[in-house]
Amino acid sequence: MLFLVSAFLCSAMVSIVLKIGGRWEYDEYGMFAVNYAACLVPFSISQIGRSLPLFDADFMNCVAFAAINGFLYLMGMVLNRMNVRRNGAILQSAFARLGVMVPICLSIVLFGERPMPRQIIGIAIVLAAFCIMNIPEKSCGDKIKPEFGLLLLGLLFGGIADSFLKVFQEYGQPSLENWFMGITFLTASLICLAITALRKGRIGKTEIILGLSLGIPNYLSSLLLLRSLSSVSAYIAYPTYSVGAILAVIAVSAIAFRERITKWSRIGVLMIIPAVLLLNL
Repeated sequence: MLFLVSAFLCSAMVSIVLKIGGRWEYDEYGMFAVNYAACLVPFSISQIGRSLPLFDADFMNCVAFAAINGFLYLMGMVLNRMNVRRNGAILQSAFARLGVMVPICLSIVLFGERPMPRQIIGIAIVLAAFCIMNIPEKSCGDKIKPEFGLLLLGLLFGGIADSFLKVFQEYGQPSLENWFMGITFLTASLICLAITALRKGRIGKTEIILGLSLGIPNYLSSLLLLRSLSSVSAYIAYPTYSVGAILAVIAVSAIAFRERITKWSRIGVLMIIPAVLLLNL
């Protein structure tokens, strides 16, 4: 259970770091380049002493899938940062967890899988939460009013990136999964470096600090979740991981950053938590 708690705390830390970073002046793509380069370090260490894969058709497919996935990862991170700034860490974290709806829908359309009744109920709750969050509030003051277009884009890109591992498992070579993730991070880092160079940006001390602060918990959250599955059942681990991250972000944002959202958004977030549980069970 310690691994599981550490995993969702690391996941929550990504949203919190983005929230803190919003108060600093930094080059966005320079920081993202460091973030993804940090994720490459564990992959590189894991390949020490291992032979390189054959540069055959399977490896070329792996590179193609990973390149697309790297772009999706980057877009998801960019949208997460924008959502934290415009919609707050609480709404961003809640909607990011709903990205699980995308692989569920794609599995239905592409692979003929049937959703469980609880997943259908979860999706229905999410749709109801969206409607409730759209109810206007007469006096909002300094409360955060959600921009749903941006939140939905973040949800979609994050969900499609998660779906790509399933697509790779279906159409790629499973033995190349480590390389798939490594090339994903490499692609995202190279895109960021290219954008930084074209925009004559910088990678200085602030970009390195923020990038490492994002990259390390980003990687650790996945590693610790994987470790937790050896002692905790998957049907417990995944919902706990998702809801635990949302609750941790809510607690830190409310206490440390005094973040407030509208009454209807609060009700929507409370509805999203059981929906996430149903979608992950």
